[in-house]
Amino acid sequence: MRTSLWSKAKAAYEHGKMDFHAGYPFDPNTPLVVYGDLAGSEKEAVMRSWADGWMNECVMQSLPDGSPA
Repeated sequence: MRTSLWSKAKAAYEHGKMDFHAGYPFDPNTPLVVYGDLAGSEKEAVMRSWADGWMNECVMQSLPDGSPA
Protein backbone atom coordinates (compact mmCIF):
# COMPACT_ATOMS: atom_id res chain seq x y z
CA MET A 1 0.00 0.00 0.00
CA ARG A 2 1.38 3.39 -0.94
CA THR A 3 1.61 5.89 1.84
CA SER A 4 1.04 9.59 1.85
CA LEU A 5 4.79 10.09 2.32
CA TRP A 6 5.49 7.94 -0.74
CA SER A 7 3.12 10.12 -2.78
CA LYS A 8 4.74 13.30 -1.53
CA ALA A 9 8.22 11.99 -2.27
CA LYS A 10 7.18 10.93 -5.78
CA ALA A 11 5.64 14.36 -6.42
CA ALA A 12 8.78 16.06 -5.12
CA TYR A 13 10.93 13.91 -7.43
CA GLU A 14 8.86 14.88 -10.47
CA HIS A 15 8.87 18.54 -9.48
CA GLY A 16 12.64 18.42 -9.08
CA LYS A 17 12.87 17.29 -12.70
CA MET A 18 10.50 20.06 -13.83
CA ASP A 19 12.35 22.66 -11.77
CA PHE A 20 15.59 21.72 -13.51
CA HIS A 21 13.97 22.32 -16.89
CA ALA A 22 12.48 25.60 -15.68
CA GLY A 23 15.95 26.81 -14.72
CA TYR A 24 15.45 26.85 -10.97
CA PRO A 25 18.65 26.59 -8.93
CA PHE A 26 19.45 23.44 -6.98
CA ASP A 27 17.73 23.97 -3.63
CA PRO A 28 16.40 20.85 -1.88
CA ASN A 29 14.35 23.07 0.44
CA THR A 30 12.03 23.95 -2.45
CA PRO A 31 9.37 21.28 -1.70
CA LEU A 32 9.16 22.43 1.92
CA VAL A 33 7.17 25.44 0.74
CA VAL A 34 4.34 22.99 0.13
CA TYR A 35 5.23 20.27 2.64
CA GLY A 36 6.34 22.37 5.60
CA ASP A 37 4.22 20.40 8.08
CA LEU A 38 6.21 17.17 7.82
CA ALA A 39 8.28 15.67 10.63
CA GLY A 40 12.09 15.77 10.45
CA SER A 41 12.73 12.43 8.74
CA GLU A 42 9.79 12.97 6.39
CA LYS A 43 11.18 16.38 5.39
CA GLU A 44 14.53 14.75 4.66
CA ALA A 45 12.90 12.11 2.46
CA VAL A 46 10.95 14.71 0.45
CA MET A 47 14.00 16.96 0.12
CA ARG A 48 16.15 14.03 -1.01
CA SER A 49 13.52 13.02 -3.57
CA TRP A 50 13.42 16.54 -5.02
CA ALA A 51 17.22 16.62 -5.17
CA ASP A 52 17.31 13.19 -6.87
CA GLY A 53 14.84 14.35 -9.51
CA TRP A 54 16.77 17.56 -10.16
CA MET A 55 20.15 15.81 -10.34
CA ASN A 56 18.91 12.85 -12.43
CA GLU A 57 17.42 15.22 -14.99
CA CYS A 58 20.63 17.25 -15.02
CA VAL A 59 22.62 14.09 -15.78
CA MET A 60 20.16 12.95 -18.47
CA GLN A 61 20.35 16.32 -20.21
CA SER A 62 24.14 16.26 -20.17
CA LEU A 63 24.33 12.99 -22.12
CA PRO A 64 25.09 13.32 -25.83
CA ASP A 65 22.19 12.67 -28.20
CA GLY A 66 21.72 8.98 -28.92
CA SER A 67 23.39 7.80 -25.71
CA PRO A 68 21.71 4.95 -23.88
CA ALA A 69 20.22 6.20 -20.63
